Parts: sequence; C-alpha cells; structure tokens
Amino acid sequence: MTGRPERAAGEQLELLRSAGYAAFERHERDLDVLDLVYDSLVDAPGSGGDGVRRLRFAGQGWTLDVDVRGQEQLTVDLRICPAGPVVVESRGGDTDDSSAARLVSFLLRWPGTAQRPVRTAWIML
Repeated sequence: MTGRPERAAGEQLELLRSAGYAAFERHERDLDVLDLVYDSLVDAPGSGGDGVRRLRFAGQGWTLDVDVRGQEQLTVDLRICPAGPVVVESRGGDTDDSSAARLVSFLLRWPGTAQRPVRTAWIML
C-alpha cells in the first residue's frame, strides 16, 4: 500500500530542502565550483539500462565525468580533462545507512602546482 501522492511529493520536497541546507552549510567559500552540466537521470531518463548513472561537471577549464554504479554499495569512476596528476577527495556521504541517498561533492587538488583546488556542485548519490 502506498501513501497519498501529495504526501510522497511533500516528503520528496523536504528531502531536497534538507539536502540544499546541508550543502549550503558545507560550502567552502574559497573554492571554485564545477557545475553539474549533465545528469543522465534528468537529461536522458530511461537510458540507464546498463545500471550506470552518468554525471558531468564543468568549469574553470576543467571537466569531470563521473560514472556511478550500484545502489547500496556504490562504485564511482572519475575521468578528469585535461588529464594529469590530481588528488580527488569525496566530501559528504556521512551516513551509516548504506541504502540512504548520500549528499556528495568531489574536491580536486593538483599537488605541487599553482592550480587552485576546485570542487563539484553537491549531488545526491
């Protein structure tokens, strides 16, 4: 038995609102942001027959492509362009419930260079 559609929509709205507040609280003001420019869930619904969610972030001359597989145990593949030595850290995802959606951002750093670190926009995985 499912709940009324109004209630389900209200719950979704509250989840999105809380995710937005959490992202705002975790914002690092001194970092540039790579914006989300493509999400296969939104831009190509129904194309995930292979079980892969594809994301693309872009900005400041960089592109980060992200492939996400799985539901409870996520596998994340990252491709950065232009290519080169980079350190990537994931931020967020601080929940013990492996089945819960996670609010995540990726931080990119280029050690030994003058390149400023950047981070991706926050997303729910």
